[in-house]
Amino acid sequence: MTLPNVTEQSSLLDRRRSSHAANHYHTMNIPAPPSSLTLPEIDANEQRQINTSAPATFLTPSLVETSPRYRFFNKRSGQYDDDRQDLINENTGVRIWTDSYTSTDWIHDRIKEGVRLRKLRNMQGLRGQWAKAKDASQAWLLVFTIGIAVASVAWFIDVVQEWMSDLKQGYCSTQWRYNRQFCCWGIPEHQVCSAWKTWPEVFEVKGESSTYYTAMLAYTVIGLVLSFSAAVLVKYSAEKVTIRVPAHPKPFAKSSVSHDTIATPAVHTAPDKETKEETKMAYYSAGSGIPEIKVILGGFVIKGFLGIKTLIVKSIGNILSTSAGLTCGKEGPFVHLACSIGNIFCRFFPKFNKNESKRREILSASAAAGVAVAFGAPIGGVLFSLEEVSYYFPIKTMIRSYCCAVVAACVLKIWDPFGTGKIVLYQVVYDKEYHLFELVPFLICGVFAGFFGAFVSYYNIRYQHFRKSSSLRKYPIVEVLGIMLVTAVACFWNPFSRMSLSEFVSNLFSECSPTNDNGGLCADSSAEIPQLLVLLLAALVIKMALTVITFGCAVPGGVFLPALTIGAATGRIIGLIMQYITLTYPHAWPFSVCAPDIANGGECVIPGVYAMVGAAACLAGMTRTTVSLVVIMFELTYSLTYSVPIMIAVMVAKWVADAVFIEGIYDLLIDLKGLPYLEARKEYVHSATVMDLCEYLETIDIDQPITVGDLRLKLEANDAVGHGEDGGFPLLTNGNLLQGYIATHELTHCIDRLTRNYEASPFIVDHDLKDVPCYFRRFGNAVYDFRQVEEVVTPRSYPSLLSHDGHRRGITPVNDFSQYVDKAPITISQHASMELLMELFIKLGCRYVCVTNTEGHFVGIIHKRRLLAYLKSLEDQE
Repeated sequence: MTLPNVTEQSSLLDRRRSSHAANHYHTMNIPAPPSSLTLPEIDANEQRQINTSAPATFLTPSLVETSPRYRFFNKRSGQYDDDRQDLINENTGVRIWTDSYTSTDWIHDRIKEGVRLRKLRNMQGLRGQWAKAKDASQAWLLVFTIGIAVASVAWFIDVVQEWMSDLKQGYCSTQWRYNRQFCCWGIPEHQVCSAWKTWPEVFEVKGESSTYYTAMLAYTVIGLVLSFSAAVLVKYSAEKVTIRVPAHPKPFAKSSVSHDTIATPAVHTAPDKETKEETKMAYYSAGSGIPEIKVILGGFVIKGFLGIKTLIVKSIGNILSTSAGLTCGKEGPFVHLACSIGNIFCRFFPKFNKNESKRREILSASAAAGVAVAFGAPIGGVLFSLEEVSYYFPIKTMIRSYCCAVVAACVLKIWDPFGTGKIVLYQVVYDKEYHLFELVPFLICGVFAGFFGAFVSYYNIRYQHFRKSSSLRKYPIVEVLGIMLVTAVACFWNPFSRMSLSEFVSNLFSECSPTNDNGGLCADSSAEIPQLLVLLLAALVIKMALTVITFGCAVPGGVFLPALTIGAATGRIIGLIMQYITLTYPHAWPFSVCAPDIANGGECVIPGVYAMVGAAACLAGMTRTTVSLVVIMFELTYSLTYSVPIMIAVMVAKWVADAVFIEGIYDLLIDLKGLPYLEARKEYVHSATVMDLCEYLETIDIDQPITVGDLRLKLEANDAVGHGEDGGFPLLTNGNLLQGYIATHELTHCIDRLTRNYEASPFIVDHDLKDVPCYFRRFGNAVYDFRQVEEVVTPRSYPSLLSHDGHRRGITPVNDFSQYVDKAPITISQHASMELLMELFIKLGCRYVCVTNTEGHFVGIIHKRRLLAYLKSLEDQE
């Protein structure tokens, strides 16, 4: 009888289901113990491993009914490793689906991919050629479809957001589906559009004061409704997460393990309650999502963050929050949405679905597509994914990222969401060369915009720390409504701050013309410039203050567009000052070069260019990106004319921001949220040695009998010291020789599977589950047959499982855990340098490293989280 595979994602059972146990078994198919049995000879080593305390017992697993509903969307159905026997032969062992808030095993996934490719290469004939061609085309098909899907979502968000954003001021009387731009299509900006009805006109309000307050009331009420809807979506789609935190937080302390230590099996004692569990709500749909994307691409697992629910909620919430008028942008969430689409599409391809390392290559390409549709910059998206987001970015990933970004940008360009032929609203074209003397004000733009970016980042993080520690975190919807109310009151009086962020940035970037005054930003004479400067300066202060309190609240929204707004306003102010000086002193040095332009009625200085340079500088000061940001600006302007000013401003902005503090806002958010991220590009001056980080935790001596009860106590001990998720157990023999390693996750799964079979069995009644022995060593030349009926095996039954030539039969006992053992764990000498240890964790992606002495004896272990705690202490000291 062949039984279906029991899913690996099973949890502990509640209690024994004795009343229905008989319904799950067919007793006619269970072999009875033989009355007499001729046992093969067992050598001394195997005899030493045998515990003769329990009789042989056979057990079949309970049939688990899995609902067919939603199986199509379940990315974690079935087994994580399909080529199990090959992986066991590679001595890396078998893995199961990774739990949330744990790290991926990069080394195992690379070995797994090598096994898959080797099997594919060995396929011969037409069938083999077809399989290879199909395998090679999967990645290209995947990135192509992801690009189309990302462009579709971006088109929907852009169109609906523009309509809802204009709804705060009025509606189109001829076609309610049109926003103001389409409603007044073809009508010059300075002329009255009769089809567009403002709310004071709808309610037939007369008088200047009454009209102003009616428009303000409509603006505020609609903004409150939209922001309330966004906050409700985010709050009630949140995931409840249980985390372990230290009961008494302590700073990083060096290990007490000495250089001369030879590890011996520890005597187990009851674990101290050094950690406590806290339940919090994780708002996966809030914010931009880029910090979490960085951590996920670095090998961390956050289940649900890139799921279908998050994609739907964040898409709708992004429209609502940006349309409400909150100081947040839709560009940052595009990266999160694109990665969610990439993650969902990976489920259709087992090659990527069942390999976390391969999946992250596709997520990197998806992130590039997100930036491409956000800024209309496919090349900039690839560079942004490389520079800011991705952790592992080989050449093939770069090419796939480029393909995905180009497809997304082309599809969005064809669909033309704004009806202007532009991918984004604030794309501009400059065709006038700059003067040499303008390099100085461009540099000043970099200084001020870079400082403002760092300033806003610092105080935003300070405010988020306050939010996290105060009662505001308990009332996210109330906070959002309060921020929206402050935004409406502070912004409505100023015509510039009242505009939507996209419209404001577009007007700041644009060049003045006789038919377009850029929303009132153009001055016909030098006498009008001081009044514009006052309004722009007020708008700049308002946007900076609102960005500090808005970014990070419980609505979807990024910091890209607010940073561009702050920088563009700064640059426009400097540009207007330069314009005023050149108009007032046209013959003074060095402005004499402008005399011909002014005499012909032209402009010597284009304030919009300064806005573009300032926007790039502010974004560099906030995020610390450089090369990708410069390329994005090139693609936004369709020109390399102002490449040198933008490059100078971005570089100066980064220097100024680094002088304030080193980290960009995304790194600060990672630290704020307590997410484990090992920065591969950062250099450290180490003050500790390998032995200072080495810990001697619980181990398993495979020479000694060990039961389920013993293993549960060891799991509790590891959990108590903070290694309940990413921890594990070194397997030792002869006292202190390292034979392998089994992760906590796999060991817990083994015990859960054993518990499931034991609890449902009507045949095991003589001894408790905690006394069932467990084994971590393969007997003879074992060949596992994972399709066979499973059984519980005890030492007396091991001889019966061996054939006369000493080989195992094709039956896998459920208390034989050896298939999950990594028999080739990464080790390092206790005398090795810290630089070598860092390279192991960064370049190989290790989750742990075992430490041995000069004689090869096990000394201790260094987990990734221990290393991160040490690096955090170094940063705090600096």
